[in-house]
Amino acid sequence: MKQITVAGVPEHFNLPWHLALEEGAFEDRGLELTWLDVPEGTGRMCELVNNRTVDMAVVLTEGALRHAAKGNPLVILQQYVGSPLLWGIHVNAKSKHENLQSLENAPVAISRMGSGSHLMAMVHAHTSISQLYPQR
Repeated sequence: MKQITVAGVPEHFNLPWHLALEEGAFEDRGLELTWLDVPEGTGRMCELVNNRTVDMAVVLTEGALRHAAKGNPLVILQQYVGSPLLWGIHVNAKSKHENLQSLENAPVAISRMGSGSHLMAMVHAHTSISQLYPQR
Protein backbone atom coordinates (compact mmCIF):
# COMPACT_ATOMS: atom_id res chain seq x y z
CA MET A 1 0.00 0.00 0.00
CA LYS A 2 1.39 3.42 -0.96
CA GLN A 3 1.61 5.94 1.91
CA ILE A 4 0.70 9.58 1.23
CA THR A 5 0.50 12.50 3.64
CA VAL A 6 -1.76 15.39 2.63
CA ALA A 7 -1.89 18.75 4.41
CA GLY A 8 -4.78 21.19 4.52
CA VAL A 9 -6.24 23.87 6.70
CA PRO A 10 -8.95 22.85 9.18
CA GLU A 11 -11.75 24.45 7.14
CA HIS A 12 -15.14 23.30 5.86
CA PHE A 13 -14.02 22.86 2.26
CA ASN A 14 -11.74 20.00 3.28
CA LEU A 15 -14.66 17.97 4.66
CA PRO A 16 -14.71 15.68 1.57
CA TRP A 17 -11.18 14.54 2.43
CA HIS A 18 -12.24 13.63 5.96
CA LEU A 19 -15.39 11.85 4.79
CA ALA A 20 -13.40 9.83 2.27
CA LEU A 21 -10.90 8.89 4.99
CA GLU A 22 -13.74 7.74 7.26
CA GLU A 23 -15.24 5.65 4.44
CA GLY A 24 -11.91 3.99 3.68
CA ALA A 25 -12.07 5.29 0.12
CA PHE A 26 -8.30 5.62 -0.16
CA GLU A 27 -7.52 2.12 1.13
CA ASP A 28 -9.87 0.74 -1.53
CA ARG A 29 -7.49 2.31 -4.07
CA GLY A 30 -4.28 1.05 -2.49
CA LEU A 31 -3.44 4.27 -0.63
CA GLU A 32 -2.72 4.73 3.04
CA LEU A 33 -3.55 8.43 3.32
CA THR A 34 -2.73 10.51 6.36
CA TRP A 35 -4.32 13.94 6.72
CA LEU A 36 -2.43 16.72 8.51
CA ASP A 37 -4.33 19.82 9.67
CA VAL A 38 -2.16 22.92 9.26
CA PRO A 39 -3.92 25.93 10.79
CA GLU A 40 -1.02 28.23 9.83
CA GLY A 41 -2.18 28.14 6.22
CA THR A 42 -0.77 28.07 2.71
CA GLY A 43 2.70 29.45 3.43
CA ARG A 44 3.36 26.86 6.09
CA MET A 45 1.99 24.05 3.94
CA CYS A 46 4.26 25.09 1.04
CA GLU A 47 7.20 24.84 3.45
CA LEU A 48 6.05 21.35 4.50
CA VAL A 49 5.90 20.28 0.84
CA ASN A 50 9.37 21.76 0.22
CA ASN A 51 10.98 19.94 3.13
CA ARG A 52 9.03 16.76 2.22
CA THR A 53 7.22 16.55 5.55
CA VAL A 54 4.06 16.08 3.47
CA ASP A 55 3.62 14.70 -0.03
CA MET A 56 1.02 17.22 -1.12
CA ALA A 57 -1.11 20.05 0.22
CA VAL A 58 -4.43 21.72 -0.54
CA VAL A 59 -3.39 25.38 -0.69
CA LEU A 60 -4.62 28.69 -2.05
CA THR A 61 -3.36 29.21 -5.61
CA GLU A 62 -2.23 32.77 -4.86
CA GLY A 63 0.01 31.54 -2.06
CA ALA A 64 1.35 28.67 -4.15
CA LEU A 65 2.26 31.07 -6.96
CA ARG A 66 3.93 33.42 -4.48
CA HIS A 67 5.92 30.50 -3.11
CA ALA A 68 6.99 29.39 -6.60
CA ALA A 69 7.85 32.98 -7.60
CA LYS A 70 10.37 33.02 -4.76
CA GLY A 71 12.21 30.17 -6.49
CA ASN A 72 10.73 27.27 -4.54
CA PRO A 73 10.03 24.12 -6.54
CA LEU A 74 6.29 23.56 -6.65
CA VAL A 75 3.92 21.89 -9.07
CA ILE A 76 0.18 22.56 -9.15
CA LEU A 77 -1.41 19.20 -9.90
CA GLN A 78 -5.09 20.07 -9.98
CA GLN A 79 -7.66 22.70 -9.21
CA TYR A 80 -9.67 21.67 -6.15
CA VAL A 81 -12.25 24.45 -5.79
CA GLY A 82 -13.24 26.30 -8.94
CA SER A 83 -15.25 29.10 -7.41
CA PRO A 84 -13.41 32.17 -6.17
CA LEU A 85 -13.15 32.91 -2.50
CA LEU A 86 -15.55 35.72 -1.70
CA TRP A 87 -14.04 38.25 0.65
CA GLY A 88 -15.98 40.92 2.44
CA ILE A 89 -15.48 43.88 4.70
CA HIS A 90 -17.65 43.42 7.75
CA VAL A 91 -18.50 45.83 10.54
CA ASN A 92 -20.84 45.69 13.48
CA ALA A 93 -24.42 46.64 12.56
CA LYS A 94 -24.16 49.63 14.93
CA SER A 95 -20.78 50.75 13.57
CA LYS A 96 -20.17 54.34 12.50
CA HIS A 97 -18.68 52.96 9.26
CA GLU A 98 -21.24 53.01 6.47
CA ASN A 99 -19.00 53.18 3.39
CA LEU A 100 -15.47 52.40 2.32
CA GLN A 101 -14.28 55.99 2.62
CA SER A 102 -15.09 56.00 6.34
CA LEU A 103 -12.62 53.13 6.81
CA GLU A 104 -9.59 55.25 5.89
CA ASN A 105 -7.03 54.85 8.71
CA ALA A 106 -9.34 52.44 10.56
CA PRO A 107 -7.77 49.33 12.14
CA VAL A 108 -8.54 45.97 10.56
CA ALA A 109 -8.57 42.44 11.94
CA ILE A 110 -6.66 39.68 10.14
CA SER A 111 -6.11 36.07 11.10
CA ARG A 112 -2.30 36.28 10.79
CA MET A 113 0.40 38.05 8.81
CA GLY A 114 0.69 36.62 5.30
CA SER A 115 -2.81 35.09 5.41
CA GLY A 116 -5.59 35.64 2.90
CA SER A 117 -7.24 38.15 5.21
CA HIS A 118 -3.94 40.06 5.43
CA LEU A 119 -3.53 39.97 1.65
CA MET A 120 -7.08 41.20 1.07
CA ALA A 121 -6.66 44.02 3.61
CA MET A 122 -3.58 45.14 1.68
CA VAL A 123 -5.41 44.89 -1.66
CA HIS A 124 -8.28 46.92 -0.22
CA ALA A 125 -5.91 49.56 1.15
CA HIS A 126 -4.09 49.86 -2.17
CA THR A 127 -7.35 50.00 -4.15
CA SER A 128 -8.87 52.56 -1.77
CA ILE A 129 -5.83 54.83 -1.97
CA SER A 130 -5.90 54.64 -5.76
CA GLN A 131 -9.60 55.52 -5.82
CA LEU A 132 -9.42 58.26 -3.19
CA TYR A 133 -6.21 59.79 -4.48
CA PRO A 134 -5.91 59.02 -8.20
CA GLN A 135 -3.00 61.46 -8.63
CA ARG A 136 -0.67 59.26 -6.49
